[in-house]
Amino acid sequence: RRGDAVLMAFHAANRDEKVFGPGADRFDVTRRHNPHLSFGHGPHFCLGAALARLELHCALPALFERLEDLALAIAEEDIAYLPSYVIRCPQRLPVTFRPPSSGE
Repeated sequence: RRGDAVLMAFHAANRDEKVFGPGADRFDVTRRHNPHLSFGHGPHFCLGAALARLELHCALPALFERLEDLALAIAEEDIAYLPSYVIRCPQRLPVTFRPPSSGE
């Protein structure tokens, strides 16, 4: 009704199988059809989106080059998430890796 509060469930966005296909709930950086809402839409589109994408373009390859065999240290289903209506974020994310062999 008019004047009632509206609560958006952001953690539910970008998981619609009708839009993203089978496995929509799975993180997949190779997904080609990806009309996600991570940076907003229209006049509310994030001004920092290009910078965020550039940072990830540089940071993720550097991370994977430096930490060999990077993997979760626990089973995926054992990851506990912070209770939030705003963001889906793990409480902690233990990983294993081998230090760089080149002595960096």
